Amino acid sequence: MFLLAVFAKGPFMRTSSHIFTISSLLAICAGTTSAQNWTNSGGNQGRNGLNNVLGPTAPTLRWSGGRSSIIAWQPVTAGNRMFVVRQTGFPPGGEPNGSPVVAYNIETGAELWAANIPFDTGDWTTWIAGVSNGKVYASRGGNGASVSAPLYALDAATGGVVWTTPIEINAGAYDGVVFADDGDPVIASFRTIWRINADDGAVVWTAPRTASVSGNCGGAIGNGGVYIVDAVPGGNAVKKFDLATGAFLYQSATIPGFTIQNTPMVAPDGTIYLSRTQNNVAVDFFYAFTDTGSAITERWNVPAGWSTGSEFGVMPDGSVLMMGPGDSTGRVIERRAAADGALIASSEPIPADFLTPRFAIDSRGTIYFSNGAFSNGRLFSFDGQLNELWSAPVTNINIGGPALAADGTLIVVGNSTQVRAYYTEPQGGCPVCAADYDESGGVDGDDIAAFFADWQSGADCGDVDGSGGIDGDDIPFFFERWQAGGC
Repeated sequence: MFLLAVFAKGPFMRTSSHIFTISSLLAICAGTTSAQNWTNSGGNQGRNGLNNVLGPTAPTLRWSGGRSSIIAWQPVTAGNRMFVVRQTGFPPGGEPNGSPVVAYNIETGAELWAANIPFDTGDWTTWIAGVSNGKVYASRGGNGASVSAPLYALDAATGGVVWTTPIEINAGAYDGVVFADDGDPVIASFRTIWRINADDGAVVWTAPRTASVSGNCGGAIGNGGVYIVDAVPGGNAVKKFDLATGAFLYQSATIPGFTIQNTPMVAPDGTIYLSRTQNNVAVDFFYAFTDTGSAITERWNVPAGWSTGSEFGVMPDGSVLMMGPGDSTGRVIERRAAADGALIASSEPIPADFLTPRFAIDSRGTIYFSNGAFSNGRLFSFDGQLNELWSAPVTNINIGGPALAADGTLIVVGNSTQVRAYYTEPQGGCPVCAADYDESGGVDGDDIAAFFADWQSGADCGDVDGSGGIDGDDIPFFFERWQAGGC
């Protein structure tokens, strides 16, 4: 077994040694990994908000502007493009061209194209399901599952229609959509789950389900399955369906409570999380579950603050971010250990509305958070101990982000012309992605050599953990990301 021993010495290094086993790491050198796009509501198929890029360290605008909108909708990204619906009126009077899908250049803010989804009498506002493998998915279904319409696949480069589903879906913007590894959209609505073939729009499978409230019924993918939350006698239960076939597999024990308007999320370690709230302290709890392969078992639960249409988050170390109950002065964000729910950190009370709180977390563990409010909507950034780093008002932010693009740009949208891109230029030309240190487009052994050349010489870019100094902590930070193939 080959061991790499790096001895810290010099004024900028520790006096301890760090030994890393890299023979196993070299096995993954043949593969390449790119920075992660924000593909859907929740950012990825687990809807856990964790991204492998480095986000902005300050509220520095790369650009702002864009088309006006009366309400903010979820932005999604692919490469250097961002896609969002900008709405000028509600149906029917505001249509047929009142809710176009608009593509923007992430680097400049230039509008690249706009496409109107065909409007039939009775259709609803266009919403974007997500973007995957060169296709942007959008529909006019929804409005609390009262409207059904086809799902459209648009060419991400041009906005042209690639295909339309032969069936209609009634999911909406607050349900969200997740993507299987091959890019197939998986859509969970009020009474049905669909998997759609990404190549031609054909239905791969459908499965029945029974959610408690329409319009907030989405699913999450993990552990080879699709997780949703359904109403059952006495409350709710987390259910798992086979991702390949749609077959129902098993469900958790009954969770007390009546209505629920949050979706489950799945952490990279396979833990299933659910904020099961209905504005009743007796039954408002945040749950962690384990999927054993044959059952979904409760690991722990703690009191939670009420929210709807929310997307929560997971930190790089596996700990989870949730909304705590807070007190009369405001709500709090809590960070809790995955193993037992122990409280790691809590924010100061935030005196604002929390309608649809949403998280994005970068690879360094910087937290970006939206309170989802209207008149007092706000975007926040916190460190891992939930100390506020900065914040900015975003009127009517609703579900308009935060979303982290592949180059580390943070996108948020509000109403009016509030399309904003925050960005921090890498220090001194340093790489945006720590793992792809030589910026070759792939993660391989050359990145190790490039990182250690800077680290040993004391070059600024060797400070990959952003501590402000080059020391032994940068080494495990780099290797954790290199081994994972992410930033």
